[in-house]
Amino acid sequence: MSPSLLPLRHRQNFVLAAVAASSLAGSLLQAAAPAPEFRPDQRLTYEKDVRPVLKAHCFHCHGEDGEVKGGLDVRLRRFLAQGGDTGPAIVPGKAHESLLLEMLKSGEMPKGAKKLSQPEIAILEEWVNQGANTARPEPEKLGPEYAFTDEERAWWAFQPIQSPRVPDMGPEVENPIDAFLLYHLRQQGLELSPETTPASLVRRATFDLTGLPPSPEEVAAYEADTRPGAYDRLITRLLESPHYGERWGRHWLDVAGYSDSDGYTEKDTERCMPSASVTMSSSP
Repeated sequence: MSPSLLPLRHRQNFVLAAVAASSLAGSLLQAAAPAPEFRPDQRLTYEKDVRPVLKAHCFHCHGEDGEVKGGLDVRLRRFLAQGGDTGPAIVPGKAHESLLLEMLKSGEMPKGAKKLSQPEIAILEEWVNQGANTARPEPEKLGPEYAFTDEERAWWAFQPIQSPRVPDMGPEVENPIDAFLLYHLRQQGLELSPETTPASLVRRATFDLTGLPPSPEEVAAYEADTRPGAYDRLITRLLESPHYGERWGRHWLDVAGYSDSDGYTEKDTERCMPSASVTMSSSP
């Protein structure tokens, strides 16, 4: 359920209540990374454009944990130019003469692993043709401090948490979440949805947190509760419900690999569970 569908005065409470549940579900879905692209006039560097590709596909056999198959270490540009047992891996300015590109294009490398995509190979090829540039002088020695480059450390998730300035959207906006939502909506020529009815609100919250509809008695009770904090009490009740744990606990069970079978064999036979009258010691 989109928080923008909730009333202004309730949306912040709903988001805070549902964030644990919704973020868990979202964390279980690994979004596919977009294919790398580059502009014809873009200057490619090893650190920003090439290293991420090699780190994903090649580091585990050519540099990490002391593994240097074929004598080739790909963790630095100069190691690629130096090459391994069969000679230089790249010839700067000449991708068509670079053994690395030949092996990748033929699919011979990486061995026994997922092959590089065409966009990834295109980036490596263009980088070599541009002269195999680096963003800065490379370190003399590879130590733990080079486990992450400056470009990797600049990733947004690694930045210190800051409190941004809350947009001033007028007195009708009652909390910071609404202010940020409304600010970005108005940039698109949109507005927040009007406040919904108490009956719709209790149905939305109950479905979202427990996966079940509220009973007619629960809807009536919420509609009749005109005291301040009614919505907070509703959310608290739903979070304390066993159905909330049942709904979102399923995702944890998926992560843990829970199964109602013996597993780990060629036959996925159903596991016999003891009845209430049978002790665990005497169960099959």
